[in-house]
Amino acid sequence: MAQRIFFASAHTNHPVLGTDDEPGPTPLQAAAEIGNLENVQALLARGADVNAINPGWYGLTALQAACKSGNLAVVKTLLEAGADVNQAGGNNGGRTALQVACLFGHSEIVEILISKGAEINQPAARYGGRTALQAACEGGNVHLVKKLLHEGADVNAGPAFNNGRTALQAAAGGGYGDPIETLLNAGAEVNAPTSRYIGRTALQAAAEEGHLRVVDILIDARAVVNAAGSHHQGKTALQAAAEGGYLKVVEKLLLAGADVDALGGRDSRGQTAFQFASNNMHHSIVDRLKRAGAKEVIWK
Repeated sequence: MAQRIFFASAHTNHPVLGTDDEPGPTPLQAAAEIGNLENVQALLARGADVNAINPGWYGLTALQAACKSGNLAVVKTLLEAGADVNQAGGNNGGRTALQVACLFGHSEIVEILISKGAEINQPAARYGGRTALQAACEGGNVHLVKKLLHEGADVNAGPAFNNGRTALQAAAGGGYGDPIETLLNAGAEVNAPTSRYIGRTALQAAAEEGHLRVVDILIDARAVVNAAGSHHQGKTALQAAAEGGYLKVVEKLLLAGADVDALGGRDSRGQTAFQFASNNMHHSIVDRLKRAGAKEVIWK
C-alpha cells in the first residue's frame, strides 16, 4: 500500500511540521524526501509550488529533498513540472540539487541534473556549503569525482566561509585515498588555506580523523606539516592527532618535522599538542611527545 501524507491544512504550499525558528517542509517537500511518487503527483496536480523553499536554516526544495533520498522517479517528475535545477537551499545549508545529489552519491540523478543544466561550479554556500565536487569528495565517491572533473569542475574552488572544505580537504577528512589521488593528479592544491571558521588544511583534516594512509599521501605530496589552524577551532595537524589519540599519526608527523610546542588557535586557549593529549588522557602520546622534547605545561 502506498504511503500517505496527512495534511495539517488544506493548502498544498503550507508547512506541515516544525517550529517558529525552523518551519517544517511543505507537503510536496515531505513527499519528495520519502520518495512517495503518488503523493508528489497528486500535490502537483492540485497546484503545489514545485519551487517552494522551506524558509528554515537548512530547508530544502522538493527537488533537493528528492535528490537527498535518491528517488529517481520523483526527481524526473519534479523536473518535468518545472523544478529549478539550480535553486539554492535554505539560509544556512544553501545546497543546490546537484550538490545534494553529489554528497549522497546518487550518480544517475547527477547525470540527469547535469543534462538539465545544473551548474557544476555553483559556489559553496557561506555556512557549511559545498560545491558539487567538494560534496562528492566528502561522500567519497571517486566515480562522481572523476565525472565532475570531466565536466569541468574546479578542483581548487574555494571553501565555504564557515566550516568549509576544498575538495581535497573534504576527501582527506573522510580518509578517501582514491579520490585524493584523483584530485592531486588533477592539480589540487595540497596546501590550500583553511576557511576562517572551523577550517582544516587537508593534512589537518586527515590527522584529526586518524587517517594514516592519507597523512602519508599528503606528506609525500609536500603538505606543510606545521600549517597554522583556522581562526576559530583551529589546530595544527599534530595537535589534532594528539587530541584524537592517534599515536601512529603523531609518530608520522613528528618524523616529518612537526613542531611539538606549537600553540593552538585562539579559542583553544593556546594549548600545545602535549596539552591536548594530556587533557584527553592519551598517555602513550603524552610519553611520545615528552621524548620529542615537548614542554610539560599543564593546561589551566
